[in-house]
Amino acid sequence: PPQATATASDTAGSGDAEQQVQSNGAAPVVRFEDDFRENPPKNKGYARGPRPRRTSIAVVLGLDWRQQRDLTVSERYRQPGNLRHAEVDDEHGKSEFFLTLLLQSVEDSLPLFVGTILFLLVWALLCSFCAQLLRDQAAADAVAAYADQDTEEVASRAKQWLEDITECKSAVSIIGTLFVFTLVFRFNACYDRWWESRIFWGDIITKCIDLGVMNRRWFNHEDLQNQISRFIVVYSFACKALLRGTSLNEEGGDGPRLVERGLLSQQELDLMDGSPSWQPFFCLETLRAIVVQIYGIPDMKGFKPGTSKLQAQIFRNFDNNLKDLNTLIGSCVRVRASGLPASYDAITMTSFVTFFLLASVVWSVAIGWMTPIIVFFASVIIMFLILMGTKLVDPFGLDKVDIPMESFCAQIEAQLRAIDERNETIIEVTSDAARSGLRRRSMFDTSG
Repeated sequence: PPQATATASDTAGSGDAEQQVQSNGAAPVVRFEDDFRENPPKNKGYARGPRPRRTSIAVVLGLDWRQQRDLTVSERYRQPGNLRHAEVDDEHGKSEFFLTLLLQSVEDSLPLFVGTILFLLVWALLCSFCAQLLRDQAAADAVAAYADQDTEEVASRAKQWLEDITECKSAVSIIGTLFVFTLVFRFNACYDRWWESRIFWGDIITKCIDLGVMNRRWFNHEDLQNQISRFIVVYSFACKALLRGTSLNEEGGDGPRLVERGLLSQQELDLMDGSPSWQPFFCLETLRAIVVQIYGIPDMKGFKPGTSKLQAQIFRNFDNNLKDLNTLIGSCVRVRASGLPASYDAITMTSFVTFFLLASVVWSVAIGWMTPIIVFFASVIIMFLILMGTKLVDPFGLDKVDIPMESFCAQIEAQLRAIDERNETIIEVTSDAARSGLRRRSMFDTSG
């Protein structure tokens, strides 16, 4: 039989929704339209091609994502045991050999890493060789001084060089202290950015799950509830794409796989790709439009029975969560876009090289041929810290140290699927509990 198409127009700055139903034999669609300017702002999204004046948000009602098998999310997120436990970030990496992890952390900066270490090592070898020549010359001049008093001036000159270099220990120690302070401060700043991003994503996971629970507990329209669940999941994948500088529909993006798994229709994906906006905000706008559509159902039949006095509070709570998700992705974009000043990185590298150039000269006089060994291991450790901090500056990439956004998106999808699948079970449990309570009260009243 022909299926209905519901259309709602939601203009900017207005919460009114107008519903129109027609029979055309097509798949059920809820369409929300927004007018944009004649020349919409550029560089607000990753869409390609000319910008349309009118961009519409189409939500396919007949798409039930719960009936689709997940083709990309790891099987561990679909096992009941793992759904009951919080996943550990980079659990696989914690079991790897530490040298393997270190090499993986610098693999894309290997030329800089190796070149810097080799330069400092060659310089340390040269300093040790020159220091050895000075010691040999000072010893030879000291022996000759006993036989010929004319060589006393030469002997004091070689010895004076060694003494002057040894006296530079205090100056080099001051430079080393300043360098260590700069290095530690930079690494802490980089780690703070990584940790801040991890907190933001933890809040995103919590808010998405909270929205999924509110959706199933409060609303009472199966098709629109399915769309809310779908776009909550799509929001997380859109966040991941935005923070990596891509879009869902670009080559290698998650868009085609989301369509394959029933989380998006191809029509919805094309509209998202053509919209002059960041895709996470597109998802949030769509969620708000669906909620307005639920409120527009006559006689408040879009809500669960018994919530007639809570509808204003329900809307407020749901909208507050959407505002929080809007703020969270904005904060993540700020972290990604800000970075550290390039001059600060230049100062760190300059102080690093300067310290080891001077320290090699002083250490070669005191410890001789042990200098290259000390310089090699110390410079390797410090270079690891510098490069590790550089990777922590942008925590949304694909490096080993970056936060696992794939895992977070998979967890959100798995939890939303679990919420939707247990919906009927929760209703059955609460109904049984209510009936049991009525029986107990009846027995109590009879005995009284």
